Amino acid sequence: MKTIIKSISLLLVLALIVSCDTGSGEDLGYEAQEESGWVQFLADSPAEIGVFQGAQGTIDLDVNIQVPTTSSDLTINYALQSVSGADPNTLFSDSGTTVAPAGKTSYAGPDNDTGFEYTYLAMITLNLADLDGATITEQVVFDVVLTGTSSPSITAGIEGETKPVTQRIIINPSLTALEGVYSVDEVFTSGTNAGLQLAVAFTESYQVELAAVEGDLTASTMVVTNSAGSDTYYTDGTIMTFKTDGTLDVDDGSNFNIPYLAGFNYHFVDTTSYDYGTGVIVCSGDFGFPNNFGPYQTTLTKQ
Repeated sequence: MKTIIKSISLLLVLALIVSCDTGSGEDLGYEAQEESGWVQFLADSPAEIGVFQGAQGTIDLDVNIQVPTTSSDLTINYALQSVSGADPNTLFSDSGTTVAPAGKTSYAGPDNDTGFEYTYLAMITLNLADLDGATITEQVVFDVVLTGTSSPSITAGIEGETKPVTQRIIINPSLTALEGVYSVDEVFTSGTNAGLQLAVAFTESYQVELAAVEGDLTASTMVVTNSAGSDTYYTDGTIMTFKTDGTLDVDDGSNFNIPYLAGFNYHFVDTTSYDYGTGVIVCSGDFGFPNNFGPYQTTLTKQ
């Protein structure tokens, strides 16, 4: 009986040893090695980050430090690599480094199936105030690229694997270039009402003005008003929100992207564009509810 009890006890000890050895590495994705690993951007980072010149604040990029621990401060190196437009290194006053304090890593986060959120992420910060006063007349497109660290055992990404070490940034020119007075050309583009204009049908004349929305930290919105002496086309106070991909949204305060035009009916905007160089803003889509009068287009041209 004593022999059997001793045998069972030995098996339990062996099982515990095997269990502990297995869990120490696999739970964190790979065999943990102190102060060895890599840095990367978050896997779910957006493909690109876009802002307008004049926006306030910063562009903050989280850096994931996949290292069990560090015994000293870790300097993470990065570069701003131009893709098109002005050289970002002439616009931003960045040092090209960010420092993670000793012992601060992202290793205990969700990447290693721990079930926990990140307790620490290093951060690269681009100060948008650096763009104040700069002459930007076209998109500035560049990549923030992680290039290495102060530790030879901690690399930027892993060779042979697709860890994200590049983040695309787009800086659009200031929307002040689009402020001003606009003529309104509007027409049904096809269908039974092709060629018909509301201005002609109602014997009216339209002209609008665009101005930047005061206090908008994103510098991406403009308010629309009807020019004095002109008939009402947009509801006064309609907001146009411009996006860095060359499109925009129209919100009259009642229906998002379904502005009520000429005091008559609704325009279901589904295609938009704007151009800095020509000062032309175009919104297209079906017109009318509950009756659909057909495809309709509004073209605003800066005077």
